[in-house]
Amino acid sequence: MRAFTSSEINIFLNAFGESVQTNMGTTFKAILEMVPISISTGTGDFIEGYEEFCSAKKSDITDITIGTVLVIRGVNNIVYNIVDDLSGVVDIYYRTEEGQHFAEDY
Repeated sequence: MRAFTSSEINIFLNAFGESVQTNMGTTFKAILEMVPISISTGTGDFIEGYEEFCSAKKSDITDITIGTVLVIRGVNNIVYNIVDDLSGVVDIYYRTEEGQHFAEDY
């Protein structure tokens, strides 16, 4: 596992990051990312979509927890997973409020 220095993380975030705000008014820089996902229906078909997350400096997001509302590009999103790989950069997975309710119902 490679851990990044604070300076390396800042350079990366300053080059590629965007401002993200919580519903409590805290702001931090994060790189917005998405990865394609594919789920088998069991009948040979697949449901495809995208999982959205942002990567941020661990020390900048100490008050972010599951259930926190992030305002990203003017849209409210709810955090549903946080992955810390001990590199100093944390991945925060989120869904829109509508998507969160859909996921909770199924």
